[in-house]
Amino acid sequence: MNRFRFAAVSLALASSCATPAIVDESRIDLASRKASAAADLLFQRLSGELSAAMADGGPAAAILVCKDRAPAIAAEIELMSGVDIERTAPRVRSPANSPDEWESETLKEFVARRLAGEQWQDMTAVRTEGDQLRWMRPIPLGPMCAACHGDDTQIAPDTRRALLETYPDDKAVGFRAGELRGAFTARVPLTAAH
Repeated sequence: MNRFRFAAVSLALASSCATPAIVDESRIDLASRKASAAADLLFQRLSGELSAAMADGGPAAAILVCKDRAPAIAAEIELMSGVDIERTAPRVRSPANSPDEWESETLKEFVARRLAGEQWQDMTAVRTEGDQLRWMRPIPLGPMCAACHGDDTQIAPDTRRALLETYPDDKAVGFRAGELRGAFTARVPLTAAH
């Protein structure tokens, strides 16, 4: 376990006020692995559907995949795994994806950790809240996502129109390649993590 994750687990255990019982490390580790597997599956399935939409109709077609299919895929994964997996970001396209206080602070922590030299793929954050584990992993902006989330002046006019029609209050543009775009965020019941 890297030192950041160990510190996050230790802090979470020390500061969790929902229950006085100490959650053992093995249950936290198992819940973390379940969250990571759910995030991997969401990423794989969503990337596949986005790639197909981009090939068929370009970035404008991919917007509807993110809007409609991402929540549906996440719901299917939750039914299969018991992991409530979602995405959030520092600047969101849909208010439904707005970060809560812990998620917002964790997004800032991810940026600080990156500036300190840690690689995105090595980062996670965990926290216990009562009988559940909260888990997050960063999502850096990749090339495919830049077509809709990159420099606003570089987004194609038809894509920009589709974004404004679908998300009138869109704030999820202006990201640079490799920059933190958002994060997978999960809640995993610790009681079911044996």
